[in-house]
Amino acid sequence: MNNNNIALMEQERPALAIIRLALPMMLAMIAQMVYNMTDTFFIGQTGDPNMVAGISLAMPLFIVSQGVGNIFGVGASSYISRLLGARKGKEAKQTCSVAFWTTFGMGLLITVVLFLFRKPFLRVSGASEITFPYADSYFSIINAFIAVALLNISLSGQMRSEGATAKATKGMLIGIVLNIILDPLFILALDWGVAGAAWATVIGTIASVLYYGLHFTSRGSLLSISPQDFKPNLRLYAEILKIGIPAALSNIAMTICFVFRNRVASSYGDFVVAGSGINQRVGSISFMLIMALAMGYQPFAGFNYGAKNFDRLKAGFHITMLYSTLLSLFFTLVFAFGGRDIITLFIRDTATIDAGTKLLHAALWSLPFVGLQMTMMVTFQALGKSVLATIVTLGRDFLFYLPLLFLFNSLWQFNGYMYCQPVADGLTTGIALALSTRLFRQLKHGDKGAVP
Repeated sequence: MNNNNIALMEQERPALAIIRLALPMMLAMIAQMVYNMTDTFFIGQTGDPNMVAGISLAMPLFIVSQGVGNIFGVGASSYISRLLGARKGKEAKQTCSVAFWTTFGMGLLITVVLFLFRKPFLRVSGASEITFPYADSYFSIINAFIAVALLNISLSGQMRSEGATAKATKGMLIGIVLNIILDPLFILALDWGVAGAAWATVIGTIASVLYYGLHFTSRGSLLSISPQDFKPNLRLYAEILKIGIPAALSNIAMTICFVFRNRVASSYGDFVVAGSGINQRVGSISFMLIMALAMGYQPFAGFNYGAKNFDRLKAGFHITMLYSTLLSLFFTLVFAFGGRDIITLFIRDTATIDAGTKLLHAALWSLPFVGLQMTMMVTFQALGKSVLATIVTLGRDFLFYLPLLFLFNSLWQFNGYMYCQPVADGLTTGIALALSTRLFRQLKHGDKGAVP
């Protein structure tokens, strides 16, 4: 058994350990962003806007897979880290195996259900008579391999839970790079169109899952996906679901907010909708990298919590807060001085550029809070504090953003629409800070719930 990852989380200086755990995840996020733009780019090179619309209409399918995958990618990884910290290696192996086979089974079930209801699903998503064939072609291929897509998300999280973030990143890069290589071949050279994009995605995902599978069946892993370790029980599922379900619901909440945000934006004109969409894409660059930093810290937090090494946990928490805040401030400066130029890279329409720039600059008031918010949210998840995690993950969207969106819009129109997000983020961060302060005061006096 390779204990290098355990030594990293248990003995390495927290400031260096967090960097070594987080940098591979940040690299993977950068690659993911490049892939997202590349996939759409090659479809766009066909010159057919209906193909672009077709793959966009299948986006809810990816949200479903991301949400279900997070149930076990986030929920199981949190529990596994704590088990490893408590030196319960056998239970950690069982958790990994149960997560693997349950994820696979849920994927098969989802495939059957979505195949049966794919036509009404795509119609509700907005498919017209023209775009439906493209959407259906792309959707059907992706859906046939949804179980593999779920395993890709889940296994990546479980690999990170044992501190193997570099290997998790390598697995992600294998799929992303292969997808990028196959996109122009399948879409343009072979003229497969949206079907080519779907097959490139599927093949890349299968390659990643095969890599993860080889890791978990090797002697270098602390975990297992062997059927022999598939020993489910109610407590195990309860530990996974209490963190995994809030993480999955967060995807749903973000989708609902996205829909209502666009509906309000449409009242000010299509150029505002376009500007808002570009603003979201630009802003996601900072969000994804900050989130990757926090995800790298997650196994460190869970392991040391399970080991009852609360001083080391607190040191890691503080250094991650510092790193994430510095990263947030860096992007604040970049967007403040170069935001308009960045938005211009996406579109040349003056009205859209003006709207996107105003929205981006308004969002800068909340960006410095994002690093703090993400660090505290991941800490609650890593420590298995389901109620606290739920308050932060769902409270931001349902408790603050949606009510403020309609209230501010009715009071101050476009200015209210612009500034409701910074206010929602500020309030959420304030609550998360109060909850985390209380949590660490409890840890100072010991926590009986630390050992799973």
